Amino acid sequence: MKPYRLINRLGSGGFVVEAALTLADIPFELDLIASDPSSPLPDQFRDLNPWGQVPVLTTPEGAVLTECAAILFYLAERHRSLRYGPNLFVEDVSRFYRWTSFLATNVYEGILRKSYPDRYAIDPSIPQEQLRNAIRTAARARTHRALHLIENELADSAFLCGMRLSPADIFLAMLSAWHNPQPDLPRCNAVTEFVANQEQIAEIWFRNFDHRLDHRWQDE
Repeated sequence: MKPYRLINRLGSGGFVVEAALTLADIPFELDLIASDPSSPLPDQFRDLNPWGQVPVLTTPEGAVLTECAAILFYLAERHRSLRYGPNLFVEDVSRFYRWTSFLATNVYEGILRKSYPDRYAIDPSIPQEQLRNAIRTAARARTHRALHLIENELADSAFLCGMRLSPADIFLAMLSAWHNPQPDLPRCNAVTEFVANQEQIAEIWFRNFDHRLDHRWQDE
């Protein structure tokens, strides 16, 4: 049977899937598209995902999965090593579904609005750069509010699903890194630093995010 095939491009959301597969010791093939995250994907990619976004995960049975949260849920249901260790643990399943969905819906969406404002609103009556800046400002503020809610949830536990690292925390770390370290989000910053410096995935983090982020999260 074929292994999983992960299609992504460097610096994109497929990092969380690649990291989760690696930490769970699940065999997979990585198919990197040679393009920058801000550039259009090849036209033929839409044959796999008509929405035109990475990541895409194809299963050994030939099914096609998109959306980071959906991929994490699928893998967690099929592979005990994403839930019960030795590197990833879902100690509270309800929190895993809740916060992974929250991150995808509110934090990831806010970052996309900030990064790609032209996708969301074009009003010919408003100067376009003015409109883009307004969208970016609103998106960043909403993203920060969403992460602040996560910050409060981390007050009673080291990680989102308990006291040990879960796939949801890898998702949080990626999104928090894209938002840059914030002084009023110390717990989110701590999770991000922890993930970035995990020995098994440190090279994956470096390959995806070094020279692409304003802040270097990895220890020198």
